[in-house]
Amino acid sequence: MKRFLQASIAVFITIGILEFVIHGYFLKDLYQETMSVWRPEVEMKSMMGLMWLGYLIFAPVFVFIYSKGYEAGKSKLAQGLRYGFWIGLLMNAMCSLVSYVVLPIPQALAISWFVAGMVESLAVGAVVGLTYQK
Repeated sequence: MKRFLQASIAVFITIGILEFVIHGYFLKDLYQETMSVWRPEVEMKSMMGLMWLGYLIFAPVFVFIYSKGYEAGKSKLAQGLRYGFWIGLLMNAMCSLVSYVVLPIPQALAISWFVAGMVESLAVGAVVGLTYQK
């Protein structure tokens, strides 16, 4: 249980930092180009608790699923990266493509979401791989 909690906290912190950096800095210009699609900034800020709740739900679920496929004796980093890749592909391909279809956003934003999501998934996969052990 201790390793599970440590890995969950590490994933929560990592995803929070990456989301802030990717969406707050790297994709900022694309978001400004598409301002009409998004809620006003004041409204988004008032709902930030829901975003953090999403991360709080994501982290232990991500670790739990990883724990079910964990193989003792194999490279922790390789297992985490493999897991991050497949979960990333599962989540990001669907979300990016569906968002592109239903929102009036440029293709560059949908592609950026996919690439950024894969980077995040690989990163949190590496984190869980290195922190979780049975």
